[in-house]
Amino acid sequence: MVAVILLDESKCVGCNKCIGECPVEGANVSYLKDGQSKVRTNKDACILCGRCLDVCDHGARDYRDDTEKFFDDLAKGERISVIAAPSIRFNFDNYKKLFGYLKQLGSRLIYDVSFGADICTWGYLRSAEKNHIDSFISQACPTVVLYIEKHYPELIPRLAPTHSPALCTAVYLKKYRHVADKIAFLSPCIGKEQECLDTGGLVSYNITYRKLISYLSKHHIALDLYPEKDFDDIGCGLGVAFSRPGGLRENVEYHTNNKVWVRQIEGAG
Repeated sequence: MVAVILLDESKCVGCNKCIGECPVEGANVSYLKDGQSKVRTNKDACILCGRCLDVCDHGARDYRDDTEKFFDDLAKGERISVIAAPSIRFNFDNYKKLFGYLKQLGSRLIYDVSFGADICTWGYLRSAEKNHIDSFISQACPTVVLYIEKHYPELIPRLAPTHSPALCTAVYLKKYRHVADKIAFLSPCIGKEQECLDTGGLVSYNITYRKLISYLSKHHIALDLYPEKDFDDIGCGLGVAFSRPGGLRENVEYHTNNKVWVRQIEGAG
């Protein structure tokens, strides 16, 4: 499972908009092909923020995730449970119908990653108290982690010794629920795929909303035909707000009575 941003050279006109929008110098590289300017991604520098995908006006950029493999494996009878980012509520008006469809295909448990966000917050506070850490960098955003790993490795020791909410959810399912299934993660983020690789395969499939919507459209799946199914977890607390702007800060401040200072920076910003 390797996160890759793909280039269709036949469509790239070398406009360099991707270079201009990329937050990392050297992550997009201009080159000549048959006398024409093209721009490719340098995977050794890329932090998978997706900016180049968003700004490409010529349809030259795409990416690969695990959506197709997920559905193929479900059809083969693989035992797979699903964890979903809380943003699914806003990206799918009928997300409960989506869950009904996935359940009918054979998905077993469907957990809200907000549940893992509560665990993640506890992990931050516990780590700070137990290890007497006065400051650390959150690992919730894989783009930030990749940036540090590739461009400022001297900051790696400052990363929080706690998984992201998604991986906290996966650990809970594996270790405490004793779920032997493979785990698929639904979110908007292509960078999560690298996080899954880095954590020993706790999550087997990274499924992005964009590719999921494309799959449903390509296969003419009408979600309205399926029954509504809700999350199988036991509910969550403030974790449901964790991933929104300032959500991590709100969670930490609530549990510490505003005694801890938090600065939250996410994505390419």
